[in-house]
Amino acid sequence: MRKTYDTIVIGGGAAGLMSAVECKRLGQDILVIERNPRPGKKIALTGKGRCNVTTLNHDLSDLISKYQRNGKFLYGAFSRFSVQDTIDYFEKTLKIKLKTERGNRVFPVSNNAVDIIYALQKEISEDILPNTSVLSFKTEGNQIVSAVTYKGEFSAKRYILATGGKSYPITGSNGDGYTLAQSVGHTIVEPKPALVPIICKERWIKKLEGLSLLNVRITALQEKKKIVSKFGEAIFTDNGMSGPIIIDMSRYIGDALEKGKVELSIDFKPALNREVLDRRVISDFHLLRNKVFKNSLKRLLPSSLIPIVVQLSGIDPEKKVAEISKDERGKLVNLLKDFRLNVLKLDGWEKAIVTAGGVDIKEIDSTTMKSKLIENLYFAGEMIDVYGPTGGYNLQICWSTGILAARS
Repeated sequence: MRKTYDTIVIGGGAAGLMSAVECKRLGQDILVIERNPRPGKKIALTGKGRCNVTTLNHDLSDLISKYQRNGKFLYGAFSRFSVQDTIDYFEKTLKIKLKTERGNRVFPVSNNAVDIIYALQKEISEDILPNTSVLSFKTEGNQIVSAVTYKGEFSAKRYILATGGKSYPITGSNGDGYTLAQSVGHTIVEPKPALVPIICKERWIKKLEGLSLLNVRITALQEKKKIVSKFGEAIFTDNGMSGPIIIDMSRYIGDALEKGKVELSIDFKPALNREVLDRRVISDFHLLRNKVFKNSLKRLLPSSLIPIVVQLSGIDPEKKVAEISKDERGKLVNLLKDFRLNVLKLDGWEKAIVTAGGVDIKEIDSTTMKSKLIENLYFAGEMIDVYGPTGGYNLQICWSTGILAARS
């Protein structure tokens, strides 16, 4: 006679591991079905290998406001398992010491994401079935009776679906969880890459590859109307831009691109208005009046950016600074305050940090993570149609929804 588990967790990522650990601690007989040889592969990539566990934000309303998609759905999960609950769980239950860094980002003291994976995995190491994918569900009425794999069928009283989205497919996130959810009647909101670099049309951008920008403001525009604007850090890539503020703006930009052309406007000197910046340029030009224009911008710009700005300004690179006209200086100031790039597209799934889209939240009880369609099915993590900015917000979704699914 086939064994029946209390709970089968499908997916051994952040949400799946958290669900499984909590189920085990509640005394349940569990099985984790994981397609990779080892669980937690994507956790190892988070926070550049350090694992940005969460964000230190104890104000529930403010926390919810940060989420770019369906944030209000998370009230149930976050009120039942908060940021502080998460910190306490890792430090007191899993014995992982944490620290808070700039931007309220919380990391393990060891700076090693593997320690997070190990702390979760060791609790359930004997309950993981690796190298196994769930191919389909067998159902009777509105209940799942078994999960079908190449290694056989596995039955449980309850199932938690936590297979992740489609981002970073190298980690095993290929969207197969969406197929499983659809097979039992759930609606899938079209998955799209979110928190992803941007590819630009300008070919000369490759000359700026690796240039980091600190304390800049970048605004995305469509037909002169602002789509989204962020202040902070960004970086030029070989074909576009990345970095925290670009990543956080990306899905807004992707949605706008479906309607038409999108431009990025970079303000290299957001702390100075045009008049103050113009006086700063006049001051610099006075000091450097005997130099040629191309050699006069080192006090204003990083060296790799100077040739591009000189070219786009239309000012003769060999012209003496003392001979530059007011109109020409105005063009330079405008470039420094409104440096334009044309967005071609978002980068692909291989570069996306998370997924926008997934199981429709209308079909999930936000207070339990239970399916409204299938009596013994629960959801957790990235496969739900919610996501937030960088900085630990998306892992917090995994921890909170994972715990809530387990406890429900």
